Amino acid sequence: MQKILIILAAVLSLAAAGLGFLNRSNLIKVKETLTAKTSELDAANKKNVSVTTELKAANEKSALATTDSESKTATNIELTEQLTKRTSQLADAQKESADKDASVAQMKTDTAAKDARITELETKVNTTAQPGNDPTVELKKQLEEKDILATSLQTKLKDQDSLLSALKEREAQRRTKSMRNGLEGRILAVNPSWNFVVLSLGDRNGVVNNAEMLIKRGSQLIGKVRITSVEPSTSIADIVANSVRQGLAVQPGDTVIYTGPGDDAEVKLP
Repeated sequence: MQKILIILAAVLSLAAAGLGFLNRSNLIKVKETLTAKTSELDAANKKNVSVTTELKAANEKSALATTDSESKTATNIELTEQLTKRTSQLADAQKESADKDASVAQMKTDTAAKDARITELETKVNTTAQPGNDPTVELKKQLEEKDILATSLQTKLKDQDSLLSALKEREAQRRTKSMRNGLEGRILAVNPSWNFVVLSLGDRNGVVNNAEMLIKRGSQLIGKVRITSVEPSTSIADIVANSVRQGLAVQPGDTVIYTGPGDDAEVKLP
């Protein structure tokens, strides 16, 4: 009986030892697994922090882009309003010029008619003044009418001469004013419907009407524009017909440069 108990005790001891060894192996594996998971968790946290930082930077960049877009939108609205104003001013100036031309033409027509009337009246006066004839009341009225019409016509012609002299003087001053070779600016806005542009150069930069400037994009020649209206810091210019290269279009940001009246005369198309 004692031998059996000793054997059982020995077996139990061995079993307990084996079970302890198995439990120790499992515990080591669990610790290793826990260590690996902890490392993975740390790596995931670091990645999460990096993603959060990148997301914050992206949000800040997006906010800056939104602000810049709003600023450009406001600038575009302002330029559009300026274009509308300049277009209206240009139309008014053209109408005023046409009205003045019509007025001068009408004055010339009236002058010819009055000259013919004066000649007719003088003929009647000479005929009536012959011996044996007495001037009539109607003829006297016609002579008085002639004098009044001639005086009025002379006054109007004098006013027109003064106006034409002032216009000629302004034109002469404009022609004597010249632009500086190499003057460079950029296109602020383009109106393709009316075929004109707004330039960043104006009277303060020495820009004059009817001057032609080259359009460039980098080192590439695009076409030409001709100045039609000059303001203190900006000017309006028409895109010269058939000067824009095939397949290209004038865009805001393009460079304009004045190279003198002789150097920019031709823009060869492909």
